[in-house]
Amino acid sequence: MATEDASRELAGSEINGVLSSMKDANKAKRRKALEKYESIVFENGEGTEQEELTEIFNYSASILGTCLSDPSEINRINASNIILKYIELSVFTEEKLLVIIPVIHHRLATVPCPEESEDVRLLYINILTGLISMFQAKMIAFMNDIVNILKEAVLDPSPEVRKAACECVCCYARATKDKFHMQSESLVKPLVKALHHQRFKNRIACIKALGDILLYGESRSIQDLSGPLAQCMMDIPQVRLVVVTVGGSLAMEMPDRYSYWQRIFPLLLSGLRDEDKDVKNKAESLWEDVGKKYEKENEEQLKEQIDFDAVPEHYPPTEKRPGVGCRSLVQKSLYHMLPGLLTDMDDWQAGPRLQAAKLLTTLVVNAESGITQYVEKILEGLVLASSDKEADVVKQVVECSEYLGYFVPPATYLPLILPRLGGGQYGERPLIVLSALARGTPAALLQESIAEIVEALANEDISHVTSQGHQSALLQVIHVLIEKCDPRDCSYSFFSVLLYIASTSEEQDTVSFAQEQLETLANKSGFDRVCTLYDLHLSAVLNTIHTTASSWNEQTPHFMIFLGLLELADQSLGRHLERVVGILCDCVPKKQDPFVSLKCLMKLHHLLKQEEHPLNSNGELERFLPVIVSDILKPFLPWHAGSTAAALRTAAVSCLVSVCQVGVASQKVSDEVKICLALIPALIEDDSEDTRHLSCEVVMNVVSSFPQLIDSETLHTLANKLVKRFDDVSAVVRLKSARVLAALFKHLPENYNPSIQTARLRDLYESATVFLDDPDEILQGAVSDALEEMGKISPEILKEVLEKDRPKFRNKHVCEKLIASMNNLQIAVVN
Repeated sequence: MATEDASRELAGSEINGVLSSMKDANKAKRRKALEKYESIVFENGEGTEQEELTEIFNYSASILGTCLSDPSEINRINASNIILKYIELSVFTEEKLLVIIPVIHHRLATVPCPEESEDVRLLYINILTGLISMFQAKMIAFMNDIVNILKEAVLDPSPEVRKAACECVCCYARATKDKFHMQSESLVKPLVKALHHQRFKNRIACIKALGDILLYGESRSIQDLSGPLAQCMMDIPQVRLVVVTVGGSLAMEMPDRYSYWQRIFPLLLSGLRDEDKDVKNKAESLWEDVGKKYEKENEEQLKEQIDFDAVPEHYPPTEKRPGVGCRSLVQKSLYHMLPGLLTDMDDWQAGPRLQAAKLLTTLVVNAESGITQYVEKILEGLVLASSDKEADVVKQVVECSEYLGYFVPPATYLPLILPRLGGGQYGERPLIVLSALARGTPAALLQESIAEIVEALANEDISHVTSQGHQSALLQVIHVLIEKCDPRDCSYSFFSVLLYIASTSEEQDTVSFAQEQLETLANKSGFDRVCTLYDLHLSAVLNTIHTTASSWNEQTPHFMIFLGLLELADQSLGRHLERVVGILCDCVPKKQDPFVSLKCLMKLHHLLKQEEHPLNSNGELERFLPVIVSDILKPFLPWHAGSTAAALRTAAVSCLVSVCQVGVASQKVSDEVKICLALIPALIEDDSEDTRHLSCEVVMNVVSSFPQLIDSETLHTLANKLVKRFDDVSAVVRLKSARVLAALFKHLPENYNPSIQTARLRDLYESATVFLDDPDEILQGAVSDALEEMGKISPEILKEVLEKDRPKFRNKHVCEKLIASMNNLQIAVVN
């Protein structure tokens, strides 16, 4: 009776008139009526009792519901705000849900959406959220309508509406958790689409909504959601933090979590290696809680592991060991997680590859020795990923491989990784993984397997590869083995591999690192100097490469090793000179590959001219120098057509210069140099400037080191050739020939008779005096010095030639100075 009385009272009140105006055809009147209604109820009636407000609402609810569909946007907004105020004041009654919810459903869930205003759509969602918060489980009766509304709203064009809709999903899932599973799957697809919104706050709201759908709805939806949620771990830190939080909630509270560990863990465990400190700390805290809860729930099965749990002696120093529950959970889930994870490591995008590598590292650390049964598949994935274009991915793969070495013994992983080293199918990738595995392996276990590893590395298919990446990776493996183990039993294999790398690499950093490893190998083998290591192994290396010396080409590995030895072995070469010379005799004169001959001659020249004389460290150079001259140098001195032959002649002549300078003047060496000297006049006129210059240098050195080889005939033959070089196109050759000519006549043969050589001397003087007028003043001086030295033999002839040509000279002072010098010589002879 009281309600009826209240209704009759309201029917006769001012509100009734306002309500009538709210139904007027004129939108302006409807607007004024809504404003007046709000003023009467909420502003002028501030002291109105809750019961009275409820009566007013019940009386006007149907008209307010009609206003929610008003053609005027401002009227819909005003009506929505009035309803929201009723909700805030908790005066909304349950029976009026039947009035409001259908209207909102019509305005938002009809396709296409009748509600064009995003402000109004936002208000409708806020009304719906308020009603859900107010009535909780009573909203189950409207599940179809609400879910249909939210399916459209979470994909609304307005970011604010989307965000509010996602929050409404969370609210509704919690309010109706007993029955929410009946409709929860309907929201999965729209929310997955909403995950890609450009605003990160919208993505966060969407992730939270999906988390609540899984917590309170149908658990099997995680099969569709785990992938999209895991991809959000490549988002900004704020988003990743929410994903980790959701993952932790699922691992702690999801009803069917025991059936879906493999789907839940990527969401939580991916945060354990996150770059952001907050995300990482949150993940560590949640993972620890998950492990403890699992231990508590499975206390009987895990009791023995918990009671006897102890940190292994060899454990990664940078890692905090997870609890028994965490380790047990991961070990149980590996079988399901690894296939998809290894597939992601070969994804076409870098982001998923990096996330997969990080997650695999986390699994290895948590599984510990339980990872052993899956090591074959894991190694296959790591090998493939170790050459990734992204440096971060490779870094993570190396870290994962290192941790794998902590928990898997060499006896298990070596049979799986060593066969992949050769054949070129995988390149340097297995070596990158092997070096990391060895770094993580206990030294004692690694020592037991060092012979097997080094034997595999020394195989020519692996050690004789010249690519920079391969050599760098191979060096890393050797570095780890030498540092962690006693290398003495495998010293030769280490030495041969390092020697090849040092001999062939084009990168100076790689060469330097290889030489550092040779020094470390020597120290670990008990030697003070690396040359002792060469002394120990050089004979075996030379024996090995000598067998193929006659068939070398520029790409032959043994040839590259030999060149490296000539450069690196230093004093050790002299202690094995017989074998070194034997190899040179086999590979140089055969001319099967001119490049081989040229490189060997260049190295030989370098060795012969060194002040330390490495080839003579054992005092045997005098014995083998004649062989070097006759069998190695002489074949290249005669002229042959072609640029290759010219280059070889130049190299041979340069070596001959060094032979003359080395300070060995035995009879056998002298005899061989004499034979070569007969070829020098032709070489002085060679087409190559370098050859002409070096040939002059040979004459200079023969004069100083082997003067007995210069007889009168040889003297004049060489002098004629040298004078002709005064007109050479090269200023360097012209100057050199003048100075050599002076030296030649300064050391005359013992039986030289000027009176017999008068005609030859006159010709020489006449040819040389022409160049006293040369435009090059330096050459003028050198020619003048040479003529003065030559004039000492027969000053009267030179004076006669000079006086005859004096009128022709532009630089008469040079001519007159020489004439005066010759006069003085004549006077001195007479006296």
